[in-house]
Amino acid sequence: MKIEIKKITDIEDYKEIPYIQKSAWGFSEIDLEPHQLMTRVQKYGGLVMGLFLDGKIIGFSYAILAKWKGELFLYSHMAAVKKEYQGKGYGFLIKKAQREEALKMGYTFIKWTFDPLESLNSYFNIHKLGAVGFEYELNIYGIGESGLHKGLPTDRMVAHWELNSERVKKRMAEKIPPIYLEESPPEPDFKSDKIHIEIPYDIRELKKRDLKAALDWRLRTRDQFLKAFESGYIATDIVFSDKGKRKFYLLEKGYDYRK
Repeated sequence: MKIEIKKITDIEDYKEIPYIQKSAWGFSEIDLEPHQLMTRVQKYGGLVMGLFLDGKIIGFSYAILAKWKGELFLYSHMAAVKKEYQGKGYGFLIKKAQREEALKMGYTFIKWTFDPLESLNSYFNIHKLGAVGFEYELNIYGIGESGLHKGLPTDRMVAHWELNSERVKKRMAEKIPPIYLEESPPEPDFKSDKIHIEIPYDIRELKKRDLKAALDWRLRTRDQFLKAFESGYIATDIVFSDKGKRKFYLLEKGYDYRK
């Protein structure tokens, strides 16, 4: 089995990307990102990479040229693998390759958005990759109409990935074990140097059982994240309590994510 991750150049590989989006996220046609646009992004400062398994594309990353506080960076709009290949470590390989290529292109950080209630993806972004969060956006795509987004306001946390920080380099070099707390942390007081914000164990299953309860989680955590970020906290990790049955964001004040 041969695994290769590289910049996409063949138009036929670009054409496969919408099908990967459908497989990974259950998107309807209206939600798909067109492959034609990706060819232009690749040419003019962005980065579109494919994950190939024995020559067949099964995953991709799609990042556009952007500007934040006067500095050019890559905004990673999408990264995914087909559903049948998820949970096998390919997502990490895609992001690792994206980081290496971005550094070659002269970029020092990458940003992207993610649903902060999606605990597996949050753990991947913050704990495994070493991204941090200090920005929160409200309902950026409107109420979700298909796939993973269906039924809830599309609030998003912004991941900030400082590519040359020691935090990120360490995670690229070794696997950091999960953190288990001896006791469940209290509700955030927004006064301590470190606070925790709880998220549901599995928001997808909760949405299927009880959409109102899922919405309650969205609105409660929205208020907590907004207050935390306005108060200068930075989301630095995802931790567990109650033998892994409860999941929390760890947020710290004064954390230097650039080191």
